[in-house]
Amino acid sequence: MAFFGEMRDIGPRQPKEEGNVSRIRRKSSQFARGRYCRIPMPLEGVTALFTFGGELLSNPGPVGSAVPSSRFLARRMAGFLPRSPKGYIVELGAGTGAITAALLKRGIPADRILPVERSETMVKLLKRRFPLLNIALGDATELRSLLKTWLPKDALEISYVVSSLPLRSLPENVVVSILREIYHILPQRGKLLQYTYDLRRTPHPCLSGFKRCRTTVVWANIPPARVDVFEKNGAAH
Repeated sequence: MAFFGEMRDIGPRQPKEEGNVSRIRRKSSQFARGRYCRIPMPLEGVTALFTFGGELLSNPGPVGSAVPSSRFLARRMAGFLPRSPKGYIVELGAGTGAITAALLKRGIPADRILPVERSETMVKLLKRRFPLLNIALGDATELRSLLKTWLPKDALEISYVVSSLPLRSLPENVVVSILREIYHILPQRGKLLQYTYDLRRTPHPCLSGFKRCRTTVVWANIPPARVDVFEKNGAAH
């Protein structure tokens, strides 16, 4: 796929700056663009949309929406996370990479982000968009065994789980399995970020092992979505 390369300066040459100022500015510019995320041309956006549409037609249950997450929703999700997390961030249901890109743009180090996606087609797309990230192919119902394969034995703890999984439309037994896996990989007071298109303030009944500490509605998303931040509590799960 074609991507924008770095823009060449074709204007008047500027006077050479002294010291390390010019190098620092170049690095800041690279950071702002996202060193670990290629900037897609419109063709790549169309490819992502068609890939998403194909998944929606072939297996609509796990997709949960007729359109990918918007940049407004992705930015709001990423905004709940610190720029320098103590441990890893596991992203469930990475899809076309909208939230993955927002996490990187937030400034979170690429080696702290582990996107997980069950669709091989989506994983191929993610690897093209984010060639320096480790993209895990697997099912969230087997998250613990999946992380044992992808993370070293002396790895840091999982501080956050960012979920785009449609818990409201998945079978209850699947939701229970997913939440059990999330509960067991998070430390005490670890955080789960989950969005839903159900705007009611009542959390999913299967989230009994978590307490909601923050919530907001992203009206600019289509359709509007509620973003919840849950904290793992000490109850048995």
